[in-house]
Amino acid sequence: MKHRTLRLTLLSLIGGALLTACSQAPSEPRPKTPSRQVAPSRPLGRDRYVVMTYERTLIPAGPYQGQYLHQSYITYYDQLPKGTGLTNRVEDNTLTGRFGTDGGGLLQAGQQLYRYSNSFNNHTQGALLVNTPVRLVFSPTGGRIGEQVYQDTDNVNFSQTPKNIFVTDRVGYLVEPPSPGIKELGRYYTIDTFDPILMQPLQGKLYITNTDIEQINAFTEQVTPALKGQSLSYTALGLNLLVRHGDVLLLDVQRGGEAGVSATKDIYLAAYEATNGGRYLGASALKGTGRIGSASELLQYCHDEQGDLYLLAQGGDALGFYRNSMIYRVRKGQYEIDPTWQVKVSDLFPDRGAIRFNGIFARGGKVYTMVSVGDLKTEDDQSRHNLWQHYTIDVATRSAEPIPGLLPSSSFVHGVNNVAYIDGKIYLRYVRLGDEQPYNGYYLYDPEARSATPAFSFEPRRGGLVADFKKITLPR
Repeated sequence: MKHRTLRLTLLSLIGGALLTACSQAPSEPRPKTPSRQVAPSRPLGRDRYVVMTYERTLIPAGPYQGQYLHQSYITYYDQLPKGTGLTNRVEDNTLTGRFGTDGGGLLQAGQQLYRYSNSFNNHTQGALLVNTPVRLVFSPTGGRIGEQVYQDTDNVNFSQTPKNIFVTDRVGYLVEPPSPGIKELGRYYTIDTFDPILMQPLQGKLYITNTDIEQINAFTEQVTPALKGQSLSYTALGLNLLVRHGDVLLLDVQRGGEAGVSATKDIYLAAYEATNGGRYLGASALKGTGRIGSASELLQYCHDEQGDLYLLAQGGDALGFYRNSMIYRVRKGQYEIDPTWQVKVSDLFPDRGAIRFNGIFARGGKVYTMVSVGDLKTEDDQSRHNLWQHYTIDVATRSAEPIPGLLPSSSFVHGVNNVAYIDGKIYLRYVRLGDEQPYNGYYLYDPEARSATPAFSFEPRRGGLVADFKKITLPR
């Protein structure tokens, strides 16, 4: 999934020429595998343990010939994977597709899994279908994973502009930039709702009106007086953060000018009712925190078991790396940022340089994240091998401790979902590259004993590096 840049947002506001791609595009060939999985002699159970991996792949033909992208492989098992040297390229069930240049993973709502465009890409074509939500389809009898693609018109075409989704087990929400001319209707743009199974639009929409935008702009200028008097051509909501918190939708607010670059390093969150037309409730802010984070697939937010919402602000200078990278929260039943609880990476590590957090998970009074062990000075720095150390942060004391037994490991560019919660247990994504104690899989973490032990791992040459791990149970 391509990074949702403000420049693309600006172009979508001004140009109005939305690219579309036909869902009938040829599917990608299945990967050649070292060996073919033998069909099981027993009936499949209803559980699906789903693993996503990715690897760097050379495009063999077409206008992108000779360039590299990251290919993803999504494979399922009906039992918890075990052992070492596993393959995630299984001809009988593996779904192959593009892995976003900014990272990616799987979204889960109830017993359904979602992601953005996957096997509907074709590397030999001039245009890759991007930013297209799909639901993964699993047959109770086995076979390859299918995809139910979101359809926003009768012609099954879908805009390739930047967008964001959030899905519950009852309804999905989708936001994309406004179309030209819609301001004249008094509606700046809408947040569409869709059926999370059929992947088709529902009639209920949440309307972001011109009046809402005026109030939001006034709020941002009150928080950040330097915005006053600037020539700011757009206000965009929800392109980096879109999450339902109880009965409220929280969306990030971006304001920018002709260059397509954010005009402020402050963070603003707008709150809307999640139903009944989406009445605007209000906004809150964090000063000097820079980039709010990455979009949905990377899960830079997490509810704990108490219903509190924890979020990650990446911080940011021009590259997005800052010592003001921060974890913050919104309490259950509230829609404003909790001013009493924040953790900055610079507070935890005052003697270190340009570092930041990566990923977030909250459970049992702890926040799980990763922290870079070296300074981030260039765009390529954050993808260096073995750069990230697993940490837990105590919610009560706001103190951080490294997870014992794990050396610094690798994480893909802007992050992947570094923690999986499966069958009531915590699994830590652990990709250690190089010759010193290499590993490519998951560790099982016991929070009571504060110990991590190997759970299962994959051979990198048979499907690449692990990116995500989820479990669903099919209906009877």
